[in-house]
Amino acid sequence: MLATRRQFLGAAAAAAPAFLSGQAKDRPLNVLSIVCDQMRGDCLGFLGHPNVRTPNLDRLAAEGVTFERAFVNNPVCIPSRKSCFSGRYPHQHGSLTNRQKGFLAWDGSMLGHFAKAGYRTGWSGKNHTYAKDALGNLEFQSIRDREPFRAYNGTVPPHWHADSYWPEEDCYAELNTRAALEFLDGSKGKSDPFFLHVSYFDPHPPYMAPAEYTSRYSAREMRLPKSATAAQMSERLEQYRHAFGLDRVTEADLLETMRYYYAQIEWGVDKQVGRLLRALEERGMAENTVVVFTADHGDFMGSHGLVRKGMFLYDALLHVPMLFRVPGGRNGARTKAFAQHTDLFPTLADLAGAPAAPADLPGRSLRPFLEGGQDDAHHVAYTSAGYGELGQAELNLPLNPADVKGEPRHSQVMNQNMQPDNRTAMARTAEWKLVMTETRGPELYHMDGGVTESRNLAHEPTHSDVRRTLESKLTRWWQW
Repeated sequence: MLATRRQFLGAAAAAAPAFLSGQAKDRPLNVLSIVCDQMRGDCLGFLGHPNVRTPNLDRLAAEGVTFERAFVNNPVCIPSRKSCFSGRYPHQHGSLTNRQKGFLAWDGSMLGHFAKAGYRTGWSGKNHTYAKDALGNLEFQSIRDREPFRAYNGTVPPHWHADSYWPEEDCYAELNTRAALEFLDGSKGKSDPFFLHVSYFDPHPPYMAPAEYTSRYSAREMRLPKSATAAQMSERLEQYRHAFGLDRVTEADLLETMRYYYAQIEWGVDKQVGRLLRALEERGMAENTVVVFTADHGDFMGSHGLVRKGMFLYDALLHVPMLFRVPGGRNGARTKAFAQHTDLFPTLADLAGAPAAPADLPGRSLRPFLEGGQDDAHHVAYTSAGYGELGQAELNLPLNPADVKGEPRHSQVMNQNMQPDNRTAMARTAEWKLVMTETRGPELYHMDGGVTESRNLAHEPTHSDVRRTLESKLTRWWQW
């Protein structure tokens, strides 16, 4: 016999972790999950970024814990988001690139798990995760992706940016927040806890924000991130840069793009997070709600002379923000413990006091590190993905975008790069990173505790032991 909603809630409350001193004793915690699209892990003001302004995210970090080494399990949207909600790696849930869309089943997923435990579930914003029939299980949904005015055309360069020309209150970032507030209003006074997921399109390209925000940034003040050249990384990355035409743009072009990207973060992400945090306080929910903020992947945004994303396993695309605010938890803390998106499902179930996530999930609860524990020095982060090799058609597109026939240059290049013809994977420790591909040689980087690759050391004899060790771990993890 299936347990009743009351029985599930009672079991969850009994399992609630003791350190959450702010939690009401008769019910588990609410969960507010916020995910933005394509935000680099270093684009936070409190981390010392020289340009971006994120006062609300800075405040969230001051009231919680920041994972400085948080990594996604795939460098593009659909596979990454499916890992968040399934708790499984891309090669396990079946999407290695955006070309392998598929959707998660409700049962066994994170939202299905919380709903079964008696939570009211809501979703506002971008989906890319569940099919329509699964979304029908939500008690509240307001699904939208990007505004029609953001559509690409055949003549724009790959680093396209512009001021948005809809009224700010009609833009989807604002509407997504408004819908989330509607859900919170409907939850006020209810005895059941809630799980609300709010998903923003920004700062995904095209890089656009209202002029009020873009005017606050100047290209003259921008600074390119320190990084190796694409050629120092891999021939495949250098070919990708050439196919996009980015080897023929100036540094000034990249800096101009950067100011729109940061304005988009301030408006489409940071401002919206601030509205959500204030809403929790105004409705008396802040002391009974776990808040987590992250991104589905990063953006090259100047690193290696590129912008946008691609099927590459470099930290510009894999390193993302991850902030937790837990009632009764630590304030203003930072941890160097490794965190992955596969950890979100077990962590949120653990923090909220819901029944434990399925035991066969590969991730781990991050609760010990939220409480101040030290990471296992030997912990390894993994990523799996697919990719397509670029052909002569993509590598020899005309320089002038107006002369490109068919789809725009960036669409042709990205579509071929997204083909799941070949497999690639990464094994990552704090000190070393190994990337393996089916069609190219291995890449080994000495990370030295950081999040920026330099020269490929895979063929240097002095590092052969490190390479063999990581190769062994990688092949045991995923035998393709």
